[in-house]
Amino acid sequence: MTLPLVLVPALASDDRLWQPVVERLGDSVTTHIIQGIGDSIEAMADRILDEAPDQFCLAGISMGGYVSLEIALRATNRVRALALLNTSAIAAPPARRENSLKAIALVESGQFEATARHISGAVAPGRPDVTAVAQAMALELGPDVFKAQQQAVAGRRDRRTEIERISVPTLVLGGDRDLITPFELSKELAALIPDADLVELDGIGHLSTLEDPDRVASSITRWLNRGDAS
Repeated sequence: MTLPLVLVPALASDDRLWQPVVERLGDSVTTHIIQGIGDSIEAMADRILDEAPDQFCLAGISMGGYVSLEIALRATNRVRALALLNTSAIAAPPARRENSLKAIALVESGQFEATARHISGAVAPGRPDVTAVAQAMALELGPDVFKAQQQAVAGRRDRRTEIERISVPTLVLGGDRDLITPFELSKELAALIPDADLVELDGIGHLSTLEDPDRVASSITRWLNRGDAS
């Protein structure tokens, strides 16, 4: 029987980001969607480890990928397989960090709704259906969560010199139209993790679980069936 699967959402996202994939995985996989809470990647990892089963497979998208890397690198032997979607192992580039700090400042000046809508519109250009879900999630999570998560992604560490230690079956998945995390960063991530599987989704942007849940679910099913993931 497959181990429980812990799913970590992206910045300004909740269960709805993973739900289309969960529906396609069906009853054969026990899933736990756990939100990262805190103003650092490390704090989010602490919370997820507190709530996760004793041993589990772990999948994170975007910010959830940063958190998943942190958990995997702690070498607790609890993570039996790792999936990293639309994410990278690099620290926030200076321009991206500056954008996060500007977003925090705008929210503190009372412009949360406008800021959340602007950022949500950037994750899936040309997909108004995905943009609508992204906006709804961000607005419902509220300004405090938004600010804390922006602080966390702005302060994340570069993990590229560490991830060669990851020894569990690993899936790296990205979209060729991802403007937030270009696919080149997915390729780099997969090249640095021993024996990682790399999947490129044609025509897909940053929120792959909403944009193409069929192909994401198929990739996750194949990954779960690899060796130690079962």
